[in-house]
Amino acid sequence: MKFGARIIKTGIAISLALFIAELCHSPTPSLAGISAIFAVQPSIYRSYLEILQRAQGNVIGAAIAIGFGLYIGNDFILIGIASILCVALLIQFKLEKTIGLALVTLVIVMDSPTSDFLMIALTRFGTIMLGLVAAFIVNLIFLPPKYEVTLFQFIYSTNDEIMRWIKLNLRHAADFPLLKKDMKWMQKQITQMSSYYELYREERTFLRRTNISKSRKIAVYRQMILCSQKGYELLRILHRYENDFLQLPPDKQELIRMQIDYLTDTHEQLLLTYIDKVSVDLNYAEKHFSQDPADLMRLFLNEMKEIDKEDDDEGIDQYHLMRIIACVFAYQETVDYLEKLIHSFKLRHDAENKIDIDVHE
Repeated sequence: MKFGARIIKTGIAISLALFIAELCHSPTPSLAGISAIFAVQPSIYRSYLEILQRAQGNVIGAAIAIGFGLYIGNDFILIGIASILCVALLIQFKLEKTIGLALVTLVIVMDSPTSDFLMIALTRFGTIMLGLVAAFIVNLIFLPPKYEVTLFQFIYSTNDEIMRWIKLNLRHAADFPLLKKDMKWMQKQITQMSSYYELYREERTFLRRTNISKSRKIAVYRQMILCSQKGYELLRILHRYENDFLQLPPDKQELIRMQIDYLTDTHEQLLLTYIDKVSVDLNYAEKHFSQDPADLMRLFLNEMKEIDKEDDDEGIDQYHLMRIIACVFAYQETVDYLEKLIHSFKLRHDAENKIDIDVHE
């Protein structure tokens, strides 16, 4: 676990919950601090959902505890029975995430003194709910997350590494042990960027105009992640079938290399275009040499015919060449679609589409 804003917010939420509980003259302010621990979330929207679910779970736990305490009893055996009933109800209502705090609420409420039981139980329940509210206030005000910035930086740094290794691998200059290690890092990065994408997608906007721009951004980021996945898949296949690639005639190797170089360069330019580091240029493809995808298909079909004519079993495997060509096509499709999305995003509603992101932050 890394030391970050969520850890700081947890400490602030605990302090705020204890402070408010003291101001309200709660006899057990520590309960508010305990409750705040459970409620701190990585985003405002998730914090909102969390406080709703926790509140429902706490109400169920407190209601069972008060019912048992008033009408049945509150000895240790009955507390265990009440806990079983509480867990069963929470599972029935699909509130499994709230079981921990709900059981804490139940035990604390049922452990209230029998004299003036209802008043003490309600006070303790209110103190626990106070902690949830304090955690939500902290999430709302202090250190609001910038998931868009983090998401793009993850995408850019991961793509930069993927494209660098693709070019090295095509020129047979890759260090295999180091590449294998970096590929594991790339996998983790892609998983992490998907997590940040979900957090960014969950963030809510309040203005209709902003909401439209946010929807377009979500589509762009989703395609960026898909491009990263296809780029990683291309790198993995090139690395796995490098020997087959080397057995192709030099002119055919060069044809594939030029196409992939064009795609990686275009991909990098699109990312920089999105953050306004490069101006939008609809004629970029015409100004840069691009291999016609049909040439790759003809290369594949001709190579298949030549392989079929050979009697020996040595040489490039048809299936391996097909995998390489298919990955190039898949990567090209995602990059082409990303280009359409970014150009559409930048050319329409320009005032709402300003991106304030620095890849070096």
